[in-house]
Amino acid sequence: MVEIKGEINKEVINTIIDLTKAIIGEKAVDNIVKSVNEKNKENAIGKDIVFAFADEIQNLFGQNGGYAIIRQLGREVAKSLMEKHPREEWEDLLEKSLNAFGFAYIIERNSNEAYICNCVFYEGVLKPRGLGPIEHCVCWCGWGFIEAFIKGLEAGVKGIKWEERDYENQKCKFVFLR
Repeated sequence: MVEIKGEINKEVINTIIDLTKAIIGEKAVDNIVKSVNEKNKENAIGKDIVFAFADEIQNLFGQNGGYAIIRQLGREVAKSLMEKHPREEWEDLLEKSLNAFGFAYIIERNSNEAYICNCVFYEGVLKPRGLGPIEHCVCWCGWGFIEAFIKGLEAGVKGIKWEERDYENQKCKFVFLR
């Protein structure tokens, strides 16, 4: 496995929590955080906490609701980064931010598709639970993240769609919708 330099630390988790408050409200997020804290008392690491947070959202709002909320969360993370950096840095931010946050090694892209490479959630959380790619809302955060950046970088892109997972190379492929 390739090395991910960042880690899903308290700062990353707090940013996720704060951005989610803008989507579903402070009271709902506070209840979700309380539930996550009660269920994950000790030794929970970043990816487990983020997964538990997404899982609680999915439990509360249903599978489709979880998908929509977490995808929007990914968009909000991307928008927040884009607002803080000049447009000339967006390509680099898209490629390297998930590594800095501890979520994945890199995002590769070309003119028609993007790939999340070596995501910490698939091998570490989803696969052991018998879940495939994008079968849990935690995956939809990366989807929304890429989507917001691509819509900002590529003229005419209306959205993106998950296409497949290359299990051998540990990549999820997203194609651009024009």
